[in-house]
Amino acid sequence: MNGRLIFDSDLLNLLPVPHPVWDHQSLDTPDWQGAYPRHTRAYVRLDLSFRVYWHTLYDVCPELIGLSGQPDGLPIFRPFMMWAEKLQLSFNWTFYLWVYCWLLQSEFATKLTPEIVNKLIAASAARWAVMDRGINSGIVIGGSDFPEVFAGWKQHAVDGRREVELIELDEPLPKPEQWLGYFTVPQFELDLFPGWSEIPQ
Repeated sequence: MNGRLIFDSDLLNLLPVPHPVWDHQSLDTPDWQGAYPRHTRAYVRLDLSFRVYWHTLYDVCPELIGLSGQPDGLPIFRPFMMWAEKLQLSFNWTFYLWVYCWLLQSEFATKLTPEIVNKLIAASAARWAVMDRGINSGIVIGGSDFPEVFAGWKQHAVDGRREVELIELDEPLPKPEQWLGYFTVPQFELDLFPGWSEIPQ
């Protein structure tokens, strides 16, 4: 195992490994890492990868730590990661949308606030604007449970910046058939509606 390169799918597969303790110290010395000596690349890769996902979630939406009921946020983080692994979800720009999807069917659903929902969807729009290398200029994300849409725009000027907007339309768009939908727009303005696309896994 010392020289093996572990990919993210391998890391997620290790989450269900039984462990007797999972507390706030787990991020430093998680029991599932006990299968590997601390000096091995596998141990370091596991530790760094889970820290990256943890920070990706909670640095952007720290309110979820309070929602989880524990200072490490693991009551949300660990079951979400296990659920994502089971469904083989990709952690691209859709990462925060899948967190939202999991929360809706979790014990935390009744505690979700509009602020948390807005932050998760806006974070996905921003993540698309950073990660996408296609020709489209923006993405629009809408849901069946709220009238507004979220738009993420790429940087389109040397002195400009990427932007995320919460847009209240004069004439609301049709609701997506699924819990959320999205579409991309070629220009830096919301002047067309090509129809909703399903959130990709």
